[in-house]
Amino acid sequence: MKLTIFATTDVHGAIYPYDYFNASEKSTSLLHMQSYIEEYKAAHPDELVLTVDNGDMLQGDVWSDYDYRHQDVPLFVPHVMNGIFDVIGIGNHEFNFGLDYLHKVYSQLDGEIVNSNVDFVDHPLKSEVKPYTILEKETPQGIIKIGFLSVVPTQILKWDAAHLEGKVMVHDMRATVERVAREMKAAGADVTILLSHSGMSKNPDHIQSYGENQTLLMTMIRDIDGIVFGHTHEFFPDAAFEMEIDNINFMKGLVNGKPMVQPGVSASHLGQLTFEMEYDGSWHIADAAAQLIKSDSIQIDESLETKYAGLHEQVKKYLSHPIGRIDESWYTYFSRVLPSKAIQVTSEAGKAYARDLMERGKIESLPIIAFNAVIRAGRDGPNDYTVIEAGDLTLSAAIDLYKHTNTMTIIKLDGRTLKEWLEWSASQFNQITPEVDELLEPNRSKDGFPSYNFDTFFELDYTFDITQPPRYSFNAKQISDSERVVEMKYAGKTVQPDDMFIVPANNYRVSYTPFLRDVEVVHESYRHVRDIVVEYMMTEPEFEHRNPMTIIPARKYRMMSATKAKHFIENDSRIQYIEPIDDNFSWYEIDLSKEEEYGSNSQE
Repeated sequence: MKLTIFATTDVHGAIYPYDYFNASEKSTSLLHMQSYIEEYKAAHPDELVLTVDNGDMLQGDVWSDYDYRHQDVPLFVPHVMNGIFDVIGIGNHEFNFGLDYLHKVYSQLDGEIVNSNVDFVDHPLKSEVKPYTILEKETPQGIIKIGFLSVVPTQILKWDAAHLEGKVMVHDMRATVERVAREMKAAGADVTILLSHSGMSKNPDHIQSYGENQTLLMTMIRDIDGIVFGHTHEFFPDAAFEMEIDNINFMKGLVNGKPMVQPGVSASHLGQLTFEMEYDGSWHIADAAAQLIKSDSIQIDESLETKYAGLHEQVKKYLSHPIGRIDESWYTYFSRVLPSKAIQVTSEAGKAYARDLMERGKIESLPIIAFNAVIRAGRDGPNDYTVIEAGDLTLSAAIDLYKHTNTMTIIKLDGRTLKEWLEWSASQFNQITPEVDELLEPNRSKDGFPSYNFDTFFELDYTFDITQPPRYSFNAKQISDSERVVEMKYAGKTVQPDDMFIVPANNYRVSYTPFLRDVEVVHESYRHVRDIVVEYMMTEPEFEHRNPMTIIPARKYRMMSATKAKHFIENDSRIQYIEPIDDNFSWYEIDLSKEEEYGSNSQE
């Protein structure tokens, strides 16, 4: 008997085959995957076929945002999921909207919802989310029992502390999997499948107890028979997977003999685990394999598009609401080196929000230092950049500018802490030598420096000396005593260690960053940063575009960006296109010895 399990992960709300930011059709979507699964089931009636999701479904694209804004009616995303999934795991981003909203979503789902390492204590989710489930299916040989368990990084307590602190308990992933898988086998599970919302890494920071990306450790657990993993938005099996593992079989997708699949992000790939089962009084796995199926290779079932076309039109109408205008295009193709207006506008909105609180006497009157990170900078492929054309701005543009559902958190800190924060940002750059001209660490969360951890502080003027080693790792863990920040000024004066500032931040940054955990929180709001950005745009603001960062040595460097970015650099003498790499990325040359004039940006 053949058992096939189709898997998705990190779909991030990419439900319908439409790019709502660029107003164009897409060749990838959850509906593409549903089309493939239904066709496969019809063509293989003798197989047992199950479908699972590994989390991070509810946040990211505009269907997710629409649902959150329209909670008084049946939600769109659960409605689609009910036609696809037998088992649903939980990702870290499921917690972004708070437990009550998650309860509302899960109360509308038909599939089995599982998570093994989060204890919801007294919340209604405790009865909705099972530590594991065992599905019993009839076969000609008799009943087969397939068990599913799920884990999520313990870091959710940092990333969503405002929603979770004091409300849930989270246990170490590996220890939980060992215990629960053993319990499932004792309960009669013939096959146990782990839904691991965690990447696969050999980095000691990840695979220690309570590490973030522990999936490699899961392959060593005897009672686990197959693994769906995610969180880091990578692909497996894939010959380009950048990690040396002794016992790996890329042809069959096996690690330590277990079939494993990580199907990318935003419905880019569908994962498939296949088990050849034999029965001799009990079930045994005779053979197993894993593979990826590209979503853009699937012919979508037009009846599915038609079925959900009405919901699609409602989402489009919601996003078309005008909120302002800009007089030139904004983009993030080079914003990890040359800060753009697409990044600065969120900083300006936070500054205006904090200033209003000061004027109303709600927070202490101190200099405001605002910042923002480059969220969309190619981590998830060549289309993962913000591009907003000149002209009318709509709500979809605001979602593109700030895609996460973080809430506003305003903190008070001293110049000493501010310097450490800058040192962390400076750590995204490679250590430069005469032989090294590639400027940036890879934009990856597993073994690079993700752009969402690179903050630009627009009220400061600062200089990084990148001939020095980085002081911090990607996750703000200090790795050396080096100092790259050689100058840091506010209003033309050097910032002193005891100078005090107000910083409009967000709950993710404050909860996640070690050196910010003890700072004073002067204002904590449950309002989303994105909503504050929208309101700021609607005031017809004018702000001066600034580049606060100077990098030394001031010379020419190489950096990677999307190939289509070359169409945006005609009027920028600092950037030259060099050559294509692959997958629609290219090399560019950035000449930091040249200065660019910055004028004021007027938004009508």
